[in-house]
Amino acid sequence: MPITGPASYVPTANQFISHWEASNLALGAGGPLVTEAGATIAILTGYRDQLDGYRDSVQDKLNAVEIAAGTALLLKTALVARAGEFNRKVRGSLGNTPFARALPQAPQVTDGEASVLEALADIKSLWPRINAATIPGFTPPLLLLGGYPVATYVTDFVALKAAYEDGDDAETDLKLERERRNDVQDLAYPVMRDYRAAVLGSFAPTDALVASLPRLTPEPGATPDPVTLSGLYNQQLQAGSFSWTGSTNPRLLKYQLRFCAGATYSTETEIVVADVPPGTLSLLTISGVTTPGDIASYRLYVILDTENEAGSNTITLTRPV
Repeated sequence: MPITGPASYVPTANQFISHWEASNLALGAGGPLVTEAGATIAILTGYRDQLDGYRDSVQDKLNAVEIAAGTALLLKTALVARAGEFNRKVRGSLGNTPFARALPQAPQVTDGEASVLEALADIKSLWPRINAATIPGFTPPLLLLGGYPVATYVTDFVALKAAYEDGDDAETDLKLERERRNDVQDLAYPVMRDYRAAVLGSFAPTDALVASLPRLTPEPGATPDPVTLSGLYNQQLQAGSFSWTGSTNPRLLKYQLRFCAGATYSTETEIVVADVPPGTLSLLTISGVTTPGDIASYRLYVILDTENEAGSNTITLTRPV
C-alpha cells in the first residue's frame, strides 16, 4: 500500500522490507542491496519497529487526553450545577444585600475553561464572605442542597483546576509523541524512496523484482466516492456493529475500517481495525470499545486497486458503563 498517512507507514514499510529481503536473496554474493545514501534493510527495519511502537504510544497518549477531558467534564458539569444553585440560593435568601448584586453570571457546561473557572472562582471568593458577614435574618453558614458547604465546593474547584491542568499536560505529551513519530516517518520515507531507485539500478527492467516494487504513492487515478457508514454499540454482543452502503466503483479492492480513541476523528492517530473484502457490507469489532466507558470514532475507507482511497463519514460509539 502507498503512504496515505501515519497509519500506512508500518504496513508500507513491511512491504518494502519483504521486497528488500527478496532483492538481497536474488543478488546473492553481489549483495546486500544498499541505497545511494548508505541505507540497509536493517535501518529500515529499525525505523519500522520504532513506528510500530509509536503507533501504540500515540494511542496511549490520546487515551490520556480523553480520560482527562472526561474527568474535567464530569467535575465541570457538577460545579456548573452548583454555581446555578448558589446564585438562586443567594438571590432567594439575600436578594436585598450587596452579595446578590455581586453574583457572577452562572457558567454553562458548554463554556470554555477560562470563563468557567472565572465564574467559579468568583463564587469561591464570595461564599466565605457571606458566611463571615452579619446579615439580619440570615444564620450562616450558607449551605446548598444536601448540606453542601463551601469547603466541599473549594475542594471540588481545586479538583477541576487540576483536571484541566492534567488535560493540558496530556495534550502536550500527545503533541510531542506525534512529532517524535513524525520525525521517524521523515527518516523512513527517503529510505523507501531510495530503495526503489536502487532496485531499478540493480535489476533489468523486465525483472520480477522491478515489476513488483512497492509503491510510495497511489497510481494516477480518481479518488473514489466515499460510502455512508452506520454503526452502534451492540450491548448484547459487546461490540461495535457497523454496516455501510456498497461502493459501485469497478476498481474496488477492499474496504478498510479505521478508528481513533475519543469523540474526535483524526487521520494523525487513526488505527486500522480490519480489511474487508468487496461484497461484505457489515463488521463487528471490539476495537476502541473494549472497556465500559470507552469512546471511539470510526471511518470506513474505500480502497481501489490503484490504491486511491476515500474515507466515509465519522461514527462515534460509546460503550455503556
